[in-house]
Amino acid sequence: MVQSELIKSFRSEAELIDSAGEFAQRLRSSACRPLVIGLVGTLGSGKTTWARAMLRGLGYLGRVPSPTYTLLEEYDVGELTLVHLDLYRLSGDAELENLGLRDWLAHPDAWVVIEWPERAPTLASRCDLTLDFVDIGDNARRVTMHGITSAGNGALEHSRQAGFNNAR
Repeated sequence: MVQSELIKSFRSEAELIDSAGEFAQRLRSSACRPLVIGLVGTLGSGKTTWARAMLRGLGYLGRVPSPTYTLLEEYDVGELTLVHLDLYRLSGDAELENLGLRDWLAHPDAWVVIEWPERAPTLASRCDLTLDFVDIGDNARRVTMHGITSAGNGALEHSRQAGFNNAR
């Protein structure tokens, strides 16, 4: 049976980046898609770093700006599209209407990676997998992955192969 929660601590930003890249590579090879991933945590806890590192792990070499002001950035990486949202400035679900998000959520070859999903509860309820980021001091972070759907639990299984486990 697949565990619904996996935890990993990182001693440095470099470790976090390496793990996020490997996570993305393993998910891509597993064909886990479509997939909605929520990134939860305080400012500076590593959410944007994780999203950027996922893109690098998928082979994306271009600039990866934070979508804090644009709300949404789209990246084509081979047969996969990664849509990165940052909802920090959002005040609720109604503001999502003009982003074309319904199309992305229905796209069979897309990952939708959402920072601050709790700012749009309807969208947060669509997450297959959430990653909770906690700053534990001295550039160290702890990330807890929660599988919410069968797709999310499948992603957890591949995350386990990327070094996530239940050791704190």
